[in-house]
Amino acid sequence: MSSTDTAAIASVKPAVAESFAGAPVVGVVRTGARTEAAAIARAFRDGGLELIEITFTVPGAAELVAELRRERGEEGPPWIGMGTVTTAARAHEALEAGAEFLVTPNVSRAVAELALEAGVFLVVGALTPTEIVEASAAGADLVKVFPLPPVGGPGYLSVVRGPLGDVPMLAAGGFGVEEIPAYRAAGAVAFGLGPPLVGATPEETASRVRRALALARPGAAGEAGG
Repeated sequence: MSSTDTAAIASVKPAVAESFAGAPVVGVVRTGARTEAAAIARAFRDGGLELIEITFTVPGAAELVAELRRERGEEGPPWIGMGTVTTAARAHEALEAGAEFLVTPNVSRAVAELALEAGVFLVVGALTPTEIVEASAAGADLVKVFPLPPVGGPGYLSVVRGPLGDVPMLAAGGFGVEEIPAYRAAGAVAFGLGPPLVGATPEETASRVRRALALARPGAAGEAGG
């Protein structure tokens, strides 16, 4: 990646951070079909999400990121990031494609170092208190506590945040739109969702996105209108 490309990615980090703060729902695109992934990503975009994550489990994921960025033009939102960035090689590929934020399911110092060097917004996955502290120390802008539902959901997050309340956390791992308030009450400041946002039609997807954003935004009431 050229120094010009690196500077361009780094220059949008404050705006990406603003979207994580003000519209904190990440639409996670994880599917084994490239065409389906593209359709979901565009539905998320058209529905109003400001943060769209294309995971490396999607065939041709990096090419899809570059394609979506070309369609959007120079200015976001939406911001297009890459997820399942488990290795330095994937981090390089994501940055080459123009990913504007990186998301990992694990604590990887190698990925964190590359993200910091490039100046890109970084979300690092962790589960245990030790991993959460390690992720924060590695330079994560947000720590993705994952997977939450199998280990107790909001209850687990609330307990972990007792001693680690100074670490900003994103809740992830497979929960529904209507569960967002419980995770927000437990201390999450952002939320990663995939299939629960996807409707049978683009209109239904847009409706689910609006509902998720209404529940997730700072100061939202638990019974925000849909």
